[in-house]
Amino acid sequence: MRAMLKRARLAFIAVASLLLFAGPAEAGARLDAIKARGTLVCGVGANSPGFSRQDARGVWSGFDIEICRAVAATIFGDASKISFKPIDTLPNFLKDDGIDLVLRGLTWTFGREVRADLRFGPILMYDGETFLVKKAANVRDIAQLSGKSICVSQDAEFLPNLRYYFRTHNLTLKAVITDKRADSARAFFAGQCEVMTADASELVEAVAGDAPHPDDYTILPEQITKEPLAPLMRKGDEQFLDIVRWAIFALIDAEELGIDSANAEKMRSSDNPDVKFFFGAPPPGAAGIAPNWTFNILKSVGNYGEIYERHLGARSPAKLVRGLNRLWTQGGLMYAPPVR
Repeated sequence: MRAMLKRARLAFIAVASLLLFAGPAEAGARLDAIKARGTLVCGVGANSPGFSRQDARGVWSGFDIEICRAVAATIFGDASKISFKPIDTLPNFLKDDGIDLVLRGLTWTFGREVRADLRFGPILMYDGETFLVKKAANVRDIAQLSGKSICVSQDAEFLPNLRYYFRTHNLTLKAVITDKRADSARAFFAGQCEVMTADASELVEAVAGDAPHPDDYTILPEQITKEPLAPLMRKGDEQFLDIVRWAIFALIDAEELGIDSANAEKMRSSDNPDVKFFFGAPPPGAAGIAPNWTFNILKSVGNYGEIYERHLGARSPAKLVRGLNRLWTQGGLMYAPPVR
């Protein structure tokens, strides 16, 4: 038995070695087009505070923007080789072949991905419907919202989710129904309701973009739905999909390994085997990945935690608690395959 296991192990190592040292893989059509153009084009929300927004000089910033920069750094070794196009709907994305990657608060669902033309990347944010309240109300959990007036819009599934949750938890619902999320935000900040409900990502936008005094409000950490947000691409280019996946995985792995934008240079000389692998050169078969790609990502945008805290968390106007978006080692769901 031991001899058989040994032979099997040797055979596995031989096959793995052949795969590792095979010739360079050919890039796909999408990746070829990106390299020929010299820029990565990302579709983003036109005005989504915390995620994607232009300032008066035309400079883009936000969580989604930095994810796109990380992908550009992986392809070109330069996070500045990027441009952005405002995008609002999936049909408009599919009409514009010049957009390579979409980050627009899109929930990864069965109905979207089983289409023949779409493919989601890794989960970037574990989102879900929750509640925005005034800090002065001293609300700590959803149960305390029973009987309070709640602004809710009808442009998504917020209202049916809200009704179902309150009914099944024996809470009294007093809904103030509006047509759109922006209407709910205006009503809430005008004092026409005590609470506003929407996905946490949309409440971040409301606080960062609409609140007269952002520090007066808080987003509850509890969520009543699951809305995993992920980047969206077209099907048909596995190499480009690999690059998007591993750029995001590298952001998460870097945080877990304790590597950030400030210490990346020093950590390159670490004797930790996992850190050595992280900063190692891409294998010969890795099509389209720039040398020093992980280092370039870290120096350009930092790790996942840095990006989150800067645009959504403690250093942002919304101060959204990370919750499920913490690393798995800290009780969250953020977990990535290792870079090795």
